[in-house]
Amino acid sequence: MYYVDMHIHCAELKDINKYRGEFILVCVSDDVETSNITLKLAEKYEHVKPCVGVHPWIAHKFTAEEIRGFLRGLTDRVQCLGEVGLDKKFKPDTFDKQLEIFRVFADHAREYDMVLNLHAAGAWNEVFNLIYSRDVNKAYFHWYTGPVHLADQITSVGYFIGVNPAFMIQEKHRLILDHISLESVITESDSPYHYRGLNLTPELVEKVILYLAEKKQLEYFKVKETVYSNYKKLFK
Repeated sequence: MYYVDMHIHCAELKDINKYRGEFILVCVSDDVETSNITLKLAEKYEHVKPCVGVHPWIAHKFTAEEIRGFLRGLTDRVQCLGEVGLDKKFKPDTFDKQLEIFRVFADHAREYDMVLNLHAAGAWNEVFNLIYSRDVNKAYFHWYTGPVHLADQITSVGYFIGVNPAFMIQEKHRLILDHISLESVITESDSPYHYRGLNLTPELVEKVILYLAEKKQLEYFKVKETVYSNYKKLFK
């Protein structure tokens, strides 16, 4: 049974091998270049699960046809598209273009039964409504900080919520950990991101599990086992 880091930027890390045997690393990509790096890492390391994609912050640099061409050559090599989605919090000026590109990823995920590893800052409702209306089956909402009532909607249709070590300093994320059912969460780090002085690393996933165990009044290993089971359900 492994720890799961469901959202990590492996192309930016120096030592992937040290997590072998202990972690499953679901490695997201930001663009074509990092997607190729992620795929090479997956060929080298059995504990790397690759996701390819274009981050919404740079989605405006691509056409829909370029994204379709990018995906055509990768369909047999991946089960996951990410980091993809929408961002109205940091990049509201390119939102229309983000929508155009995200629709391509969502449709591809539906057609090939892939997982979407989602970025949805400031656009939680829009991302949920888009993928649900397009019949996407498998989705993971990275570092969820949206409304509690929407989290309930997200999980009610079988999508998963990402829980992150940032709960230690971000109250709105901690509220999600307190509220959400354990059967709907998967742990992540978003490494190597630095958040308000907190250096997010895979090792901190253990802190998330410990907090969940205490909050849900469960054994530590029961929580770890459930998170791993959730990961396997998502990628079945």
